Amino acid sequence: MSKYCIVGEVKPDRLEEYKKLHREIHKGPYKELLNVIRESGVREEAVFMHGTTAIIFYETDDLDRAYKQQESAEVAQRWNELMAPLFASSYEFNVSDELPVLEKVFDLTEQLSGRLNP
Repeated sequence: MSKYCIVGEVKPDRLEEYKKLHREIHKGPYKELLNVIRESGVREEAVFMHGTTAIIFYETDDLDRAYKQQESAEVAQRWNELMAPLFASSYEFNVSDELPVLEKVFDLTEQLSGRLNP
């Protein structure tokens, strides 16, 4: 299982909307997206905010495969259409090569196990 961290810049005037939509996804019209994400092979996904910077953490075997599987789901397409105008930066969550994936420099689990993954 690999870990990925991606960043995106949310428009300041849309920040509260962005946070509200994510906090309430489990009870709204996009709750089905949670299962789509899990079924695509994503073991963990978390979004952290630093000001208007969204820091998105994923744990999955293959991020590109997960994105490809997710983009075929109608609920994911609707969610991406909803999210795109909230971002000041590009919002193309379908191919990791087009996203600002952060370089991982430390992983406690890998260090303790002696299995260091790039």
